[in-house]
Amino acid sequence: MLAIRRTAASLLAPWEKFLKTKAGLSTSLFNVLRILRGSHPTALTCGEIGERTIARDPDVTRLVDQLSARGLVTRARSQADRRVVEVSITAKGLDLLHELDPHSQRMPRALIGHVSAAKLRHLAALLAEMLDGMGTYP
Repeated sequence: MLAIRRTAASLLAPWEKFLKTKAGLSTSLFNVLRILRGSHPTALTCGEIGERTIARDPDVTRLVDQLSARGLVTRARSQADRRVVEVSITAKGLDLLHELDPHSQRMPRALIGHVSAAKLRHLAALLAEMLDGMGTYP
């Protein structure tokens, strides 16, 4: 478990630093933008965004607030149910992701490109097996 946590932290640190420096984003904010781009042009509720996040962030509303303040997303009341707020990515948000895309595509190769494709496939299979068979703990 320790090796998995240390590896994950070591792999994420350069990306976190890059996002903060280049775009002023945390990985959670970046993830929300990518989720919204994936659903675009369909808007999502905060609950739907939360279900799709990689790291479960209980405060998606706070993340949406931060993105909205920067003009990267918009919020609107649902036409079907005025109690529901739907979130959409803006053109500015799409442009920012477009600018970051080449970096997010190059980063994995820069960090783990020294590992053979066969070993990476094996690692992916091992990790999938771990997740599939994972039990619960109180």
